[in-house]
Amino acid sequence: MVVRDSHIHDPIAAGTVTTANRPRTRNRGAKLARGLLTEAALLLSCMGLVAPAWGQSDVPETRSTYGDLGILEMPSARMAPDGQMAINVAVRPDTQRFSLAFQVLPWLEGSFRYSHIPGYDGQQAYYDRSFGLKVRLFQEYEYWPDISVGVRDLLGTGIYGSEYLVASKHVWQFDLTAGMGWGRLAQQSAFANPFGELFSSFNNRPPPGSNGTGQVDFSQFFHGRSVGIFGGIVWATPIDGLDALVEYSTDRYQIERRFGAGPKIKSQLNEGLNYQIFPSVALGAGWYYGSTWGAMLSFDLDPTKSSPSKLGPTLPSPATRSDMEQSQALKQLVDQNNGLPQSSAIAPWTKVQTVNQMNNGDIPAALLSEGGGVRNVEIDGSALLVNAERRGENEEQCKRYGQIARAAGATVSTVAVTDFDDPQGRVTVCSLPQLILASMVLSSDSTNDSGASSLTDSSPAARQAVKRKIMSDIDAQSIAVFALSLSGGELWLYYENTHYLGEAEAAGRIARVLLADAPADIEVFHLISVKNGLAMREIQIARSAMERYESSGIGANELGPAISLKLPQLDNPLLDDASSTIYPRFLWSLAPSLRESAFDPNAPFQIQVLAAAQGSVEVLPGLAFDGEFDRNIYNDFQAQPSNSALPHVRSDIGEYLKDGVNAISELAMTYRTRLAPDVVGELKIGYLEMMYAGAGGQVLWEPDGSRFSFGADMYEVRQRGFDQLFDFRPYHILTGHVTAYYESPYYGLDFAVHVGRYLAGDYGATFEITRRFSTGVEVGAFATFTNVPFSKFGEGSFDKGIIVRIPLEWALPFYTQSTFNETLRSLTRDGGQRLDNDDSLYDETRPTSYGEISGALDDITSP
Repeated sequence: MVVRDSHIHDPIAAGTVTTANRPRTRNRGAKLARGLLTEAALLLSCMGLVAPAWGQSDVPETRSTYGDLGILEMPSARMAPDGQMAINVAVRPDTQRFSLAFQVLPWLEGSFRYSHIPGYDGQQAYYDRSFGLKVRLFQEYEYWPDISVGVRDLLGTGIYGSEYLVASKHVWQFDLTAGMGWGRLAQQSAFANPFGELFSSFNNRPPPGSNGTGQVDFSQFFHGRSVGIFGGIVWATPIDGLDALVEYSTDRYQIERRFGAGPKIKSQLNEGLNYQIFPSVALGAGWYYGSTWGAMLSFDLDPTKSSPSKLGPTLPSPATRSDMEQSQALKQLVDQNNGLPQSSAIAPWTKVQTVNQMNNGDIPAALLSEGGGVRNVEIDGSALLVNAERRGENEEQCKRYGQIARAAGATVSTVAVTDFDDPQGRVTVCSLPQLILASMVLSSDSTNDSGASSLTDSSPAARQAVKRKIMSDIDAQSIAVFALSLSGGELWLYYENTHYLGEAEAAGRIARVLLADAPADIEVFHLISVKNGLAMREIQIARSAMERYESSGIGANELGPAISLKLPQLDNPLLDDASSTIYPRFLWSLAPSLRESAFDPNAPFQIQVLAAAQGSVEVLPGLAFDGEFDRNIYNDFQAQPSNSALPHVRSDIGEYLKDGVNAISELAMTYRTRLAPDVVGELKIGYLEMMYAGAGGQVLWEPDGSRFSFGADMYEVRQRGFDQLFDFRPYHILTGHVTAYYESPYYGLDFAVHVGRYLAGDYGATFEITRRFSTGVEVGAFATFTNVPFSKFGEGSFDKGIIVRIPLEWALPFYTQSTFNETLRSLTRDGGQRLDNDDSLYDETRPTSYGEISGALDDITSP
């Protein structure tokens, strides 16, 4: 939606002054020292830095009317629990603020607010958008407060432009806050800006909006002639959940009052109460500026925790084979595969020794009798140190010593070989792959006279009965089995998960079934996930390791390569053979759908409710016809004319939402294939999204075992008619991007950079950063910069917004892959706009990516 540019040129706005308007001080150092000493004295007196009763967990978490953690209007230095999201509604007669806050990292708080200021700039319906950030510099401990620095209007018109340095200290049942503020927070000034004493340019603060809207205006940050001192107290009263609040505000609403808006200022003191109705819901009320009442409602959401119980299939009880069965299965597996299983990812497998062999093993003796010039041997933990005469290939000699030591019963993983008589002091170091099942041994009576294991009935009829039971029990877990094979001590299973949000959850449920149903001689599970007819990810599980996990309760990460992730081979004959019985397939769904728009100055919130019918015909593996048809139920969208100087590639979105009440949202043919084990490609033609039709493709490279992925896309598209049926508009363009993705292991942070040509023909890059939690909830932000000048782009200067993805499984008591996806933009313009789903391959493969599954191994061992 298009919002009118709002620029304020107010020479008497708070903090706005030129150096010509005041005498220059000659002793800047003395002035700066006095200001800092005054601030220090105030902070020390407020903090009460004596030995207080201190407990961080007892600190009240109250939010200001701006949505950030604070008192009533003033910010505090506090941070919410990591990852917490909060929706805040603050209402007063002079203003209403709707905000979304997110604890991005333990030390970083972000907030977005949408404010209604009646009467501002002569408009009864004026709406302002602003982003805020707060960074904690020091964390509270017994004799030191929390100290944070923040900005309340990082991107916006600057109406709420203010910066602050604030400290908060918990003393008994009180949370004390004191801070110094610039901009709006300096309207009740205390002393001269200390930065201005060092650099005269800091004395000048441009009026709000003078440098355009939607930009980061560094010429405002911490600028202005004066600094204000604010503070307050939050008292956790004896009444459980009730806090009393009082603060001294340094905001006098000078900008609003110039237009007759804002509250009447009779006092700078604000008082209020905050009551925690439920653990995640708080209601507050206050008396502001000695003249007006206000109320506030806050909802806290914890994305780290999902619904505690789910309605779904009952997990099979864990089953464990006897030590005898485990030992026999391992020996059979090794013997049948000449010492190694078919899977190299769970190697090496060692020959299993009898108890007598292990008891008689003498590692030093075995190496010294090797005849290889071994002089001395020492074992330090899992490292083997050998002093020996250097012979032949040093690497081969090193590995040979390791093999001998392992055969004698040592669990070494590193071998170092040196010759103390070598004047060059050379050392050869080699690493041996981890042993996974080396602890398994056979008792002296574990084999029959022929040396063959007697495990289970291996007749074809018995095996078929086992396969039918496995497939039936996995189907009861709402997971489709495409193909299954039992051979050589290994089980191969191709499956499709369309029920559980996490692929690890589905694999864990399958593993539970296999532990109970698979024949005792099966030692390795190969679980291959299938998506759109393509084998996407193989999860290999050493069965005996899972059994030891069930009996010992060790952590999933301690299993090491007993659970390994790899890309499946290009050739999957077992899956190919089953294709004739799988395809064609018809999938469909009918569900309510919701479209909404916010931030339009003439209609702050618009909504459309519709019924969405989705269907897909999978003709062959990788080849599908997909469609979505929408039937309108309720629609109050009103189109606003676009004033964009660029081609109207997105700014006419209101026309589509108004006219496309019964529409074809998508109707396309898609062909997907794996071009290499780690490369997936896609071709697509048809109605690609609600506004564009065309043809093109994508390619995605996911290096095996890497958290990086790289993609590219290119499409020739034509703009569709507003009714979203069969007609077209004249605009067409070739658009495409190359993209780099990184799934960071730190805090679940994910990064993406898209570089290329956008729908309006502009060139540039989009930067995305999101934080994804184990529950699947994802929150982040993006910004796009192209060769379109800020002035030509229009209000907002460049495309930016907030990304919110909420899986319904997080909030609802049942399993589902449905997700609520929302991109919150302050307004929709035409610069920096991409085709919807132009990187859908990444979204499709993400659930089976290395980074996604490796971070959820506990869901495999404990689904």
